[in-house]
Amino acid sequence: MYTFWHVSGLIMYAFWSDRREQAPVKHGEIQQMLAATNRWWRDPAGWTRDDPDLREANAAPFSYVAGVLENLDPGGLYLLRGPRRVGKSVEIKRTIDALLRRGEVDPRRVLHVSTDGWRAADLARLVAAANPLTPSQGCRYWFIDEITGIADGWPERLKWLRDSDQRFRADTVVVTGSSATDLTAAVKALAGRRGPARSPDRFLLPMGFRTFAQHIEPPSGGAVPNIEGLPVSGLASARLADATQALVPWLDWLVAAWDTYLRVGGFPAALSGHLRLHDVPQPFLRSLLDVIHGDAFRRAEWSRLQASALLQRLAQGLCSPVNYAAIADDLALAQPTVRRRLEELRNAFVLWPCYREDRLRAKPNARGKVYFLDPAYARLGPTPPDDSQLSEQQLGMALLRRFERERPGSFMDFAEVLHHRSNTRREIDFVGPGFGGVAIESKFVDGRWKRDAQTLLASGWRGIVATRTELDLSGPSGVAAIPTAMLAWLVD
Repeated sequence: MYTFWHVSGLIMYAFWSDRREQAPVKHGEIQQMLAATNRWWRDPAGWTRDDPDLREANAAPFSYVAGVLENLDPGGLYLLRGPRRVGKSVEIKRTIDALLRRGEVDPRRVLHVSTDGWRAADLARLVAAANPLTPSQGCRYWFIDEITGIADGWPERLKWLRDSDQRFRADTVVVTGSSATDLTAAVKALAGRRGPARSPDRFLLPMGFRTFAQHIEPPSGGAVPNIEGLPVSGLASARLADATQALVPWLDWLVAAWDTYLRVGGFPAALSGHLRLHDVPQPFLRSLLDVIHGDAFRRAEWSRLQASALLQRLAQGLCSPVNYAAIADDLALAQPTVRRRLEELRNAFVLWPCYREDRLRAKPNARGKVYFLDPAYARLGPTPPDDSQLSEQQLGMALLRRFERERPGSFMDFAEVLHHRSNTRREIDFVGPGFGGVAIESKFVDGRWKRDAQTLLASGWRGIVATRTELDLSGPSGVAAIPTAMLAWLVD
């Protein structure tokens, strides 16, 4: 049951949303909004009971904490990136709760605000209006949510605030956003203004396979052993044989869990729907399409039907190099328009590019492949890709996620997971500078993998064929067959 002040907070948020299109906004209005929505100022111990984000997360049939905002250094400025609906707001609220539970921070020194739709000038008004409301001493913690909803130069304004306001410069600041373009520009604009932050660039992605599998029905006969994850460069080591052998008794469960993962994906709302309804909720899928139509394509005068048609066309060509001319012809569009829409989808964390490699370096100008960030995006069209395509996509994501964990901030470079094309136009799905001389070919089949291994043999790399269920570490000339579910479990 909502409390009076919870309802008043919702009213104030709606009021602020209406007034934010007008200028100037008065300090008193901002102060009233902060008091209404920063509920821990009034009830540091009990505010989580009525917070709508945490109420929804706590009502889910599983408990999931990504932990991407752990270990914040006082005075640091952090950028948290990730797609819409992935749970960034929940992570912020849980971080606030953890700060308060430790008892080291005055609740009034913790501020949260959602800035979706604001203007850059509002950020300076926010800081000025908050100063009289917060204790004059001590580092404050700012959590500024969806800052990429500000369309008129927020990185420059944030830079100005860090330069001109000495107190704000010493504060811990976390900003989140769903636009890779704006956040990449912010990294450059804020150089030298991020304080002592270690790993200042954080990513919240849909959950990986191992995390997902641990939340679905557990295997009978005992839990899967807690095997330490392998770096991608370690896939050619003797540790791989030991790890796969340790997982053999759970092979059937791993394969079934991978099949489920390909249908459901890693969004918390999708997993929650699966556990309750054995399917991804249609309202959630519609909300993803709404985000793409209204956010990723906000500058394009496109209908939802056009957005859906493009996603369907991309799903049809998944795992193949992008043919802009063919897509443009099929959808009656100009090629530059297709390129812009795909760039917008990448910037909104809907797609990720798998560039072609040249001497293990990315060639962005060559014909590359694109994959969806999560199977849920692939389901937005009427005909989703088949499991073999989704398996290749999610194996690539597992590799990307591993490199991001090893080198925080590397995700958006897309220089770690590439594909190879030989002079005879034979392709190998995944290679890269950090693979330790290993190449990975995704073949979601059994029995025919040795034929597919010939391309790996001719490449000069040591090879792994990611199969459906077959395990064979003694293949021709050292090419190994490993079930994709095992491989993803080990690296992700």
